[in-house]
This record gives sequence, C-alpha cells and structure tokens, in this order.
Amino acid sequence: MALQRIYSQRKLITAFVFLLTLAIGLYGVTLGHSLADAHLRAQMSALGNAKARFLESRLGHILTSTRIMALEINRNNGTINNFDEFASEIISSLGGISNLQLAPDGIVTEIYPLVGNEKALGHNILRDDKRRDEALLAIKERHLTLAGPFELVQGGIAVIGRYPVFLDAEVGSRFWGFCSVVIYLEELLKQAYLEDLLEQGYGYQLSRTDPVSKAPYIFLKSGFELEGISETVSINVPNSSWLLTVYQPHHGVELIDVLGGVLSLSFAGLLAFLANYYMRKPEVLKLIVDEKTAELEQLAFYDPLTGLANRRLLIEHLKYAVNKSIRNNIQSALLYLDLDDFKRINDSLGHEIGDGLLEEVSTRIVNNIRKGDIAARLGGDEFAVLFVNFSNTHNISQLVNKLIQVIEAPMLLQKKSLSISTSIGITLIPTDSDDVPTLLKNADIAMYAAKRKGKGGFKFFDSALQQAALDRLRIEEGLIQALERDELRLHYQPIVNLNTEKVVSYEALIRWEHPESGLLSPDKFIAIAEESGILLHMGYWAINQACLLIKNTAYLGNARFGVAVNLSPRQFTDAELVPTIERFIENYEIDAKYLEVEVTETALMDCLDEACATLDKLRAMGINVAIDDFGTGYSSLSLLKRLPVDKLKIDRSFIMDLETDEVGRKIVGTLISMAHTLELTVVAEGIETPSQCAILQSLGCEQGQGYFFSKPKSIEHYYEGLP
Repeated sequence: MALQRIYSQRKLITAFVFLLTLAIGLYGVTLGHSLADAHLRAQMSALGNAKARFLESRLGHILTSTRIMALEINRNNGTINNFDEFASEIISSLGGISNLQLAPDGIVTEIYPLVGNEKALGHNILRDDKRRDEALLAIKERHLTLAGPFELVQGGIAVIGRYPVFLDAEVGSRFWGFCSVVIYLEELLKQAYLEDLLEQGYGYQLSRTDPVSKAPYIFLKSGFELEGISETVSINVPNSSWLLTVYQPHHGVELIDVLGGVLSLSFAGLLAFLANYYMRKPEVLKLIVDEKTAELEQLAFYDPLTGLANRRLLIEHLKYAVNKSIRNNIQSALLYLDLDDFKRINDSLGHEIGDGLLEEVSTRIVNNIRKGDIAARLGGDEFAVLFVNFSNTHNISQLVNKLIQVIEAPMLLQKKSLSISTSIGITLIPTDSDDVPTLLKNADIAMYAAKRKGKGGFKFFDSALQQAALDRLRIEEGLIQALERDELRLHYQPIVNLNTEKVVSYEALIRWEHPESGLLSPDKFIAIAEESGILLHMGYWAINQACLLIKNTAYLGNARFGVAVNLSPRQFTDAELVPTIERFIENYEIDAKYLEVEVTETALMDCLDEACATLDKLRAMGINVAIDDFGTGYSSLSLLKRLPVDKLKIDRSFIMDLETDEVGRKIVGTLISMAHTLELTVVAEGIETPSQCAILQSLGCEQGQGYFFSKPKSIEHYYEGLP
C-alpha cells in the first residue's frame, strides 16, 4: 500500500509538472504573440499617424485658400477684381487645388479654372446641393466646412471646403455667399501614398461622421475586408473628423505558433520525465518553477531596460501607500521626474547612448533613495519615486535636491561626457488626494510647473497649480479661436531718431481683443502660445498684417516709415519662414526695406549656424534685421561679428536706472561703442524720462522707443498720423 501511495504521488506530481510546464510554455507563446501584436499595432499606429498628419496638414494648407478669398472679398466690399488672376496665384502658391469657386448668395458664379467645370456654374448650394444642410450649418456657425467626399455635378469625386463670407452692414453683418475650394479626392490621397500600405501588407479604410446627421459612412476602402488587427487614427477636418483605419488580416495559424506549441509540449514532457526521475530531489523542481514565476513577474511588473518598477507596479504600490497613509495617519509623497532636453541627446547622439543614459539615471535614483521607497520608470524619459512615510516637507526637499544633484553630475557613456538635468513635480499623499489617477495627474502638473520655472528644479503641487493648468488650457483653446475669429490686433510703438525727434519706424506688438476680458497684453498669453505651438501661426499672421500696413501706408504717402515684427524662436527656426515672408512681399508688392524683423539674442545663440543662414537670406531680400533685448543673452563680440544684422536694441533693463547707476551708464556706453565698431545702428528700449533720453544722446545712441515718446497704439492712430 505504501508503495502504491508513493507511486500515485509520483504520478500526480509528474502530471502536475507536465501540465504546469506546458501551461507556462503556452503562456510564453501567447505572450510572445501578444508582444508581436503590440509591435504590429505600434507600426500600424505610426504609419496611420504619419498618413493622417500629412492629410490633416495638407488639407489645412489648401483650405487657407478660402480664407484668403474671403479677406479679399471683405477688402473689396463684396468683389474680387480679376478673379481668374487672383485664383491662379492662390493655386500656384498653395498647390493641390482642383479649382476655386465664388458663390454669392450660394449660387456658383465664378470658377477657376473653368475648363471642364462649366456644369457647376449656376449651381445653387443652398437649394440644389445634397449637402445643403452642411452649407446652412456653415452659415449658422460662421465656420469653414469641408463637405464630401461626393460626386460633383461636373464629374469626379471631391471634397469641397466652403467658407461663409459676411460683410459689414448698417446693423451687424450680412451673409454674402461662399468661397469654395474643390479638392479631388484621388489627387489628395495620391499625395499621401496610401497605396504604400498595401505594398507593406496592410489594408486601410477612410470614413467620416456626417456633421449634420452624425451618421458614419465609409468613403474609401482598400481591396480586402477589414479584419484582424487594426488601429484607427483621427484626421481633424473642419466641422468633422475623418477616421483612418489601418489593418492587417489574420493569416491563420502561423508557423511560429505551431513551433512554439510543439516546443512547449516537448519541453513539458522532458521536464515531467526529469521530475519523475529526480523525485528524490524536489528542490530542483522548485527552483525551475520559481525561476519561471520570476520571469513572468519580471515581464509583467518591471521595465525591461532599467529593471525599475513599471507604471502598473507603481500604481499597485500607490494604492497600498494611500491606504496605509489613511489608516496609520502618516504622510507619503509621489515624485514625478522628467529629464530636461533628453530628446536632443537622443536625436543627436543616437538611441544607444540615450538608453545608456536612462540606465545610468535609474541607477543613480535607486542608489539615492531610502530603503523601502519605490523607484519606477513610467516610459520614455519619465521616472517616478514613491517616498513613503516622512515627517515633514523638509525631508522631501532634501531628498529631491539630492536627486537633482546626483542626476546632473557628469556621466561617461561610450567615451562621451554627458550631463542632463531633471525637473521634479511633487504631490502629497493623502493631503493632495487619496485617488491614484488624481495623484499621478497632480504630480505631472507640478512637474510641468517646475519646467516652466527654469528646469533643473522642483515644485510642490497645490490647488493654484491645478487652476493655472486649467487657465492655461482655456487660454490655449481661446487663442485657437482668436485666430479663427480675427480677435488678434497689432499695436504700433514708434521708434524715434533721438537727435531729430522724428519717427523712423514702428514696432508691431501683438494684442488679443478677448471677447470677455477686453484687450489683453502679450504677457497674458505669449508664453502659452509659444509652448503650444500656436505662436508660429500668430507670428505669420503678424508678418502678414505688417506687410498689409506697409502697402496701405504707401497709398497714403507714408512709405518712408518701416514696420518691425518680432520673430519667436520657434518661428525663426521654421523652414517655411523665408519663403513665407517672400510670398507676403510679392503678394502685397511692397519694398522689402520697409519690413524689419527682430530676433532675441538668446534665440540667435541657440542655433548660431542656422541663424546666420536665415538672416543672410532675409537681408538678401532687403529686409532689415535687429537683435532684440540685447544684453540679456550671452553673445560675445566675436560671435556678434558673425551675425548679419543691422541693429542692436538694448534691453530696457539697462535703461531704467541710467539716471542713478553710473556703472549701468558705462555698460550702456560700452554696448553702444561695440555696436558702432560693428557699424550697427543702436536702439534703446524702454525710455521713459527726458533725462534718460538726454543721457542716451550723450552716449551716441541714435534711436529709441518707450513711453516717453508714445505707448503702443492701434492702427487707427497710425492712419491719423499720430506717433
């Protein structure tokens, strides 16, 4: 009986080992399959996003043609002189346009090019068009709409951008009609190279939600049915969105799966045999099981590059820390770390060095926190530390300062000496919240506040930061609407010859005519516009307005006055800057010498070689170039000699204490002498008193601006001849 019992136990244990090993093997096969699927999804998402962003950008670029026509109609009080010539210039400038149309009162009366599109003449958009509801919606909301795709009366499948135009009337405004751009769908999609997806083994599908009925419909699909793994990305278009779905059909059972199953089965049989053979050495079996379990746990809860806890494991620790803090009335803290400018290192030195840097940073974090605290990598260059049970915030500040210092210490990677700073956001548990998602969001908000404060520092979360984040989001959304609703304004401050006291030029300064808060100065929104990328579009709007002013003042006989426009760092490094300015100058037929661009000293020094190349192109066009806020950066005389500029504008911080600060006067005098040595004109900013003006004259400063002469004023004052 004893032998039978031992035999039965061996059979049970052997069967258990076989089944467990087989399950682990099959789980590994499944996990590998899941990882492969995840990789495939990432590839499809990247491909889909690339195609979607191209289509989104291309459509946005083409649809600006309707706004250009609308501006011309408003400027000419309801007409466009020489429409064919005007439309031809737009088409040649923007490209991708099949034809442009004007539809006063909703009836198509003008088309360019007309050949092949004659059937569309006389088409009543508001009566005959199948998309009449979309047209009425465009009028109601006063927004550009994108109708289609659908078949045109003149033939072909196209999408049509329709911009409702309203002219000023005695009471409010009146609807004039539509400015339309027709884009043949086939031509648009050719530019996106969607067929490349088929060559790579993927299918694709384009669909849209009807803006009126809200019903979805598919308007383009590749040759095989949507099945298997798929990824969908959104393409934002006016009054709706398109959905691009990239998918790969199932190919049945793959060879790798069969091999994995066979290997798992074979390995399970072998292991069961060995387990039965070495039944007297159970520790061998236990070691194997423990090892497999550890591997699975490592995959599920730890970052494969650094070995730190991943986001999933951190969340589990956070839940435990929250409960423990509430139950035992203790304080904990979550630290959110983001490496400053890591992308620059990754892009310039390669991902191998970037990965090595992340590993070194994770090692330094682990070596400089307390035993029992949790370090995690959340993804990319973002890390977190769960600081458990502290007595006061001073303890946290000490830990955070230590982390900042050890991370910033130079590190040697592949014989390259590197250093990187980190910004840290801190949220307290449970003081700030006892909800895990909220704690993660709080720490993230505090981290971005630390970055805005100057990087390489830390910030505690508080309700003011949360409100500030909401305010920033509202301002960002408001700025997008401000561009669409024409709420931006330019005010002009004169630049005066200090010897003759005559105006030589004007600096254009942007303002926001907020519908609720009134006229807002740049300090209320420029920083947010810069961070969000909206400032790039605002900058081009300002240059366009300045060129329009130069053209209009030429009609008034005042073309001797130039207009200076500030360029943001992001705009200054944009590849489209020079061709865009060149296009504005050609479109308005103005003399480029009356346009001046101002670039901050810091922006120039950040990308010196690119800066010189850009400035050379601008000056070759005849545009004057000035360095703004000079003295606040770090340029030297040797670097300054390389810059192709015409003016130096001394920052107001050097001017404000001229009357009382002898050292300040000497510094300003030195700056002026240095500029004259380089044959540059000097402009002093922020002049507010007669005494400051007199001192600057005695130091040889040629030009100045400030409240002593005039505050920035609207364009109406400019037309009235006021300074």
